[in-house]
Amino acid sequence: MIAAKLTHVMKRFFTSIFLFAGLSSFAGPLFAHHVSRTGFDVKKQVTVKGTVSRFDWRNPHVVIYMDVKDADGKVVAWTFEDVNVSQLVQEGITRNTLKPGQEITATFNPAVDGTHTGVILKVILTDGEEIMVRAPRQNPGN
Repeated sequence: MIAAKLTHVMKRFFTSIFLFAGLSSFAGPLFAHHVSRTGFDVKKQVTVKGTVSRFDWRNPHVVIYMDVKDADGKVVAWTFEDVNVSQLVQEGITRNTLKPGQEITATFNPAVDGTHTGVILKVILTDGEEIMVRAPRQNPGN
């Protein structure tokens, strides 16, 4: 009788351990993605002009890579997040809207840690058209 209870308790214990370990393996990537979203200063807006080096059309957020010349003429690589593919398609944006070599102006909430990353508030094309326009509280950095 005691052996049967002990076996039952041990089975429940090991089942709980394996279940916890399995669920924990998914928590890291999910937590990491959402923690990065708090790393932007939503009270600050910065505008830079440069050239698109790459446009990654993917979920959970599209990413714009941009080369910007600093005050000394040195090229600095910037990376910007925007909303998801589905939302951009609803706005008429496609994977071909931005192309490498295209000049754009980006207004964004910068990273709080000073790295060259940000969350897009708007992109201005050379003809003056504004696309990917977001209110500061509507961007993926919030």
